[in-house]
Amino acid sequence: MQISFINDEISSNIDEALAFARKNKLRYIELRRIDGKDITELTPAEACALAEKITSAGILVSALSSPFLKWKENTREFTFGGRKFDKETDYFTALMDLADIFGAPNIRIYSYLKDDSLSVEEIGKKLDIYSQMALERGLSLLLENDSLCNIDTINKMHQLFELYGFSNIFPLLDIGHTVASGDDFAPQELQDIINKCLYFHIKDYDAELKRFVVVGEGNVDYENLLADKVNDKEVFMSLDTHTGYPEDLQMSLNILQTWEE
Repeated sequence: MQISFINDEISSNIDEALAFARKNKLRYIELRRIDGKDITELTPAEACALAEKITSAGILVSALSSPFLKWKENTREFTFGGRKFDKETDYFTALMDLADIFGAPNIRIYSYLKDDSLSVEEIGKKLDIYSQMALERGLSLLLENDSLCNIDTINKMHQLFELYGFSNIFPLLDIGHTVASGDDFAPQELQDIINKCLYFHIKDYDAELKRFVVVGEGNVDYENLLADKVNDKEVFMSLDTHTGYPEDLQMSLNILQTWEE
């Protein structure tokens, strides 16, 4: 496995995040918020300067943790890097351009904010458009199971990937969110999704305390669930502790690194 972390889990100050990476001999970083701004708010010039700084530090960008499709399906206006677009596809093109600037092979996506009128099949048809666009650029898309969006449960994610054999859209499984939401999933469905995953967001959740905690202190049995993924060099484990305390990321990283031993 390759270990990454979402930069603003340490600090939205990129210098502090890069210092953390160097201190812990990490090769990868996932970008979400920089100096309090979402990564998609950066202008091309700002993005180029940031990419140069990251590259100079000897760090690679594992993914852009973008908010793509975390909005209503019929949204008509989009802002990206100070530019306004009327088409969702134009926004996505700008997002792929940003991935190119950072040399990021992966982009996180969502499945639109919850709308009971949208079926899993209809969402899949929408996603297929972006799959084809990304395929032309050699990019992979990581679909996260977010509780605010349509593909929020293991069952729905399983349905989607059974219906559509995407070649470059993969589940971005956040098992911590799954446990926190009380998702009542079938074990085989979860295993099927895990088998398809090349990228995981790693956080832990304590169901009794009802809060996110350091990895290993909650209810997620990662070492058992992901045992077959640990030795796969193509798999990314990206820390997204969600506790609000940077020191928790360090403790979670320490645990994660023992999985390789």
